[in-house]
Amino acid sequence: MEASINTIIPDVKTKEQKREEGRRRALEMAIAKQTSESNTRTSNNKRRGNRKSDRHGARNQHRHKHFAKWILDKFPHIVRECSSSSSSTTDEATMNNRHVLDIAGGKGELSARLALCHSLRVVMIDPRPADVASVYLNSVVPKLPKKWQHSLEEQLRQTPSFIEDELDKRFSQLVTYFSVASDDICSDGDGVDDCKVLFEDEAVEKAVRNASLIIGLHADGATEAIVDAALRYNKPFVIVPCCVFPNLFRHRFIYVEDDAGNGNEKKKVAVRSHEQ
Repeated sequence: MEASINTIIPDVKTKEQKREEGRRRALEMAIAKQTSESNTRTSNNKRRGNRKSDRHGARNQHRHKHFAKWILDKFPHIVRECSSSSSSTTDEATMNNRHVLDIAGGKGELSARLALCHSLRVVMIDPRPADVASVYLNSVVPKLPKKWQHSLEEQLRQTPSFIEDELDKRFSQLVTYFSVASDDICSDGDGVDDCKVLFEDEAVEKAVRNASLIIGLHADGATEAIVDAALRYNKPFVIVPCCVFPNLFRHRFIYVEDDAGNGNEKKKVAVRSHEQ
């Protein structure tokens, strides 16, 4: 009599299956986080009543969303010039086409919103590599309407690499600093084409030349370089400054009335605040 042998086949998941499961769990956690935060805010509002918030200053956790909407409202030409219509998925193709140039984009939430929510080509310059797909899932998706969240969840079930594929079509990052090479590269009165080069990095200069709009949200030390580049290349630009960096820009001075009572004489003081 032959003995029956039961063969147990282990359930081995492929890398793609593990990646898909990871994305699905990340999306579920993001949605659960939004629900929890919403319930907490509702509970706090009930306890607080009409009392003003104890937090000093304006809340800015939604600054990327509001800034993106403001940009689209004030600069409608970027929708026409930067909308993704090409099937090419190379960084070179993105920089050769018209795009929004996001300087010092940090983790990439603003770029994620412009590229994935509004389907615009975006080039981001920041010295730190950004995981924009992860930022989109964890920071942007929880703030989207429920129907968009469910739609994205369905897209990820059908195509696990959906977010990465969309980013490949219209987003690229230059991992470098944004700074002009020298103040004396171009003589007064020369146009851009008469200058040798404003940037030592050719990729950075190409990104600036092909930009339809240059933006800097809390660009820190790159703020002044954004203004210089936009004026030199005649590009529209928007900056939301954060700090004045008095130790970095020691040449910034203004003249104020001398409190010592020396007539009409004024004294020279360093710029240390936005009001100045």
